[in-house]
Amino acid sequence: MGRTELERMSTPAASEPLPARPPSWKWWVCAVLLLATFLNYADRQVSSVSMPVLKAKYQIAERRIGILEGCFGFAFAAGSIVFGAVADRVGPRRLYPVVLAGWSAAGIATAFAGQDGFTDWLVRAGDDPGAGPFRWVLTCRTALGFFEAGHWPCALLTVRQILTAKDRPFGNALLQSGASLGAIAVPVYIEIADRANAGWEFAFWSVGIAGLMWVPLWASLIRRGDLEGALPPAAVDTSTASWAVVVRQFVGLAIVISCLNVSWQFLRAWLPLFLQDYHGLSPTVTRLCVFAYFIATDVGCIAAGLLVKLLAAYGTPVYVARRIGFTGFTGLVALAAVVPFVDSKLLMVALLMIAGGGILGLHPYYYAFVQELSAARMGLLSGTLAATGWIASSIFQIEIGAHIQEMKNYNAGLFIAGLAPLIALVALLTLVRRPA
Repeated sequence: MGRTELERMSTPAASEPLPARPPSWKWWVCAVLLLATFLNYADRQVSSVSMPVLKAKYQIAERRIGILEGCFGFAFAAGSIVFGAVADRVGPRRLYPVVLAGWSAAGIATAFAGQDGFTDWLVRAGDDPGAGPFRWVLTCRTALGFFEAGHWPCALLTVRQILTAKDRPFGNALLQSGASLGAIAVPVYIEIADRANAGWEFAFWSVGIAGLMWVPLWASLIRRGDLEGALPPAAVDTSTASWAVVVRQFVGLAIVISCLNVSWQFLRAWLPLFLQDYHGLSPTVTRLCVFAYFIATDVGCIAAGLLVKLLAAYGTPVYVARRIGFTGFTGLVALAAVVPFVDSKLLMVALLMIAGGGILGLHPYYYAFVQELSAARMGLLSGTLAATGWIASSIFQIEIGAHIQEMKNYNAGLFIAGLAPLIALVALLTLVRRPA
């Protein structure tokens, strides 16, 4: 069966035209995408916020934590390519529920790491203490990473389909802000569960169940034909552009996302341990700081989108406005490199909050540039770019975990997290071309 026939079967007949969607519908879709990102990051952050408990209970030292984060990232890289290609073929309407149910199931399964009946078969003679629970969590985290990767090609294709070029930075900001909202909610949720003596497992399985409840919401909002129309034109037409232009554009964006991912994933994964284990903050204070940090990231993300709309309203070309915003937010992230030299814990947390707002604020700009690539193959291209970023951050996480365990400090990680976006800025300004 050819592609044309498949497209004809997936689109309502011309004799049965679909009623036009009201203008508010596209923003309701963005709200549901925000919720999907919220669940995506909530499942991911439950592990990071719970890691001090898991580390003490199951002897999961920094080297093992680096392996967990690295394997999660490698699986995410593989899933980005697989689901990016599938999204181009079948579209986000059908693929989205599959990937969301998959990562929710992986989150639920993680809760069984404390059950000997599930983990004993993973233990071999001579293993270090905690090997069984560690391998169970590793398996679940790997599955989580693979399925979570499908969220981004589905979300980016949906945003590109329903929003204009002027609205996409703000739509992307709403989409990305779900990440920080999920991360904001998790430490509060775990603190409440901890005070209710619910156990560390509760957060894993309850957040996973919440994810399964998203599927019928998506099905009720998106009908057949909503996302199957003609895509808006791409800024870079890969069917007519020279290979030199296409490769330069792709390499530039690959460098950008690799640098952003290294910075964001380090701060996301290691912040609770940095505050609680390294600086000796109590679990409650640590969760409060993590809560405040991710509020700052959400503010930065929304501010990035609003900045483009504001500059565009005053006559600045959208493409130029994005570059101005990218430059400014890169400067904010660089403050993370100052943290090792700060004695005041209050100032340290404040600098990390500003850097967090900067790094998440850079992501809507990146997504807007990606959405100007090939319209027909954006899922595969965005997935391949995401895979590149995750491979880079996964290698970094494994190496930095071993480095932290050996050196007993986080200085190198903070330096790299703060300065990596400067490399991304150079790549953006020199390799990512202005649309014709």
